[in-house]
Amino acid sequence: MTEIDNAGAEDHAGVAFHPPILLAASLATGFLSRWIAPLSFLPERVSSMFGPVVVVSSFGIFLWAVLTMFRGKASIPTHKPTDTIVVRGPFRFSRNPIYLSMVLLILGLGIWTNSLWFLILAIVSVPLLTWGVISREECYLERKFGERYASYKSRVRRWI
Repeated sequence: MTEIDNAGAEDHAGVAFHPPILLAASLATGFLSRWIAPLSFLPERVSSMFGPVVVVSSFGIFLWAVLTMFRGKASIPTHKPTDTIVVRGPFRFSRNPIYLSMVLLILGLGIWTNSLWFLILAIVSVPLLTWGVISREECYLERKFGERYASYKSRVRRWI
């Protein structure tokens, strides 16, 4: 039986898709597109210097966010109930540091591999995540936590 909250809705965000699926699809599409029709956009020296930095930064943000959520006893999967709002660590700067890290990973791989395809996919990922995941999570959190989430939302930006 599905757990129901006070508003009568299922106790999860009801996202349109799970974010790791978007990440995997973007990475597969980026590498396949790069192989079929390479589109460079940076000097080689720039891509080899900055790409790894962006990729490593994306992993750092991801790990920081996940560890902060574990310490806060918050669930990470979008199909599970959320019992708390995490406001520490990277969540002081972004309401969605895990999604930010995903977009940075796609962007960083685009820089590192010098492929415009990844840049395009990173740009497309932002509205997809906003529409299919973030806006639904925000409605769920507002419904579940009310003023507590609204206050957090007013203090911290969605992305950065």
